[in-house]
Amino acid sequence: MKIAIERNEAENSNTIPYIALVDTTNTTIHKSNQFEIPIKVIHSGANKSYHADICGFGVDADNPDHMPAKIKFLLEHLINVARLPRHVFVARRAGKVYPVYTVDNTVRATTPGGPVFEHVELAKVREYLSDYLHDSFVLGEKGLSDRLHVRGVHAKTLELKRPILYLKKRVVGETDFWAPVFEGEQGKVIYTYAANAWRSVPKTDGSEILELRDMVAKALQEDGRLNDSYDLRPDRLMPEYWARLKKTLKPEGSLEVKDVVYEVYSKGSLWLAVETRPDEERFGLYLGDSESAVRGRMTRDFIRRGKD
Repeated sequence: MKIAIERNEAENSNTIPYIALVDTTNTTIHKSNQFEIPIKVIHSGANKSYHADICGFGVDADNPDHMPAKIKFLLEHLINVARLPRHVFVARRAGKVYPVYTVDNTVRATTPGGPVFEHVELAKVREYLSDYLHDSFVLGEKGLSDRLHVRGVHAKTLELKRPILYLKKRVVGETDFWAPVFEGEQGKVIYTYAANAWRSVPKTDGSEILELRDMVAKALQEDGRLNDSYDLRPDRLMPEYWARLKKTLKPEGSLEVKDVVYEVYSKGSLWLAVETRPDEERFGLYLGDSESAVRGRMTRDFIRRGKD
């Protein structure tokens, strides 16, 4: 592993004065083994220190010359089966981070000195890890206190990034499905790991959200894990993504479910209603082949969620 520190010549050099150039060609099998890790300066009165965020873990030093050794130490402990994590689970209140690796067709989460949890779906790995952390009192009692949040790892900087939306299936009597969707490093694609594979589509006018959903739904149906394609829905869309998608849709008025009015749209044969979540500044979509089908799906999901 080779690590060198160089001065940042970009406009943000006041806050990020250095970049750590990392080459893991001899230790990892990623498509790209070249990383550029931002090193931030932190001022505290007359003193200053330096900090880097790597896969959710912090590296700190009083002198930038001390950063390479510390970065190398962390990376050597993060590399697992010649890979760096592509996701992490974060327990915010506990201040814990759990790396998640993709190995062949499986997802693997590790714990410090403890068990490894593995499955073909990220959602099941989170479930297994959550149960273990509840039992070991890291997350508190089940259903209460802390919970695990998923984050992606930037392929170039190794910093964390939030999902732009989730693809979810929550149907009573069926196995749940859940997959976070992220924007690619250059902002040209959106991608997810679902149905045993990485799946991506080009970023276009907002329609890519439905295109990726269709791709994942088809894969799940072929695998016998999804009966009705419309049960897989985009949820918790970031505002800018909903705004772009909305421009491609035809307004169809509104519908009322449990005394609340929701906007309805169509796109070809697809109908959808949008649920605004102001507390999260996110948007959830319900899909169907007609307004009545959308209404029925929303009603059933609200009952499942216990929403009045």
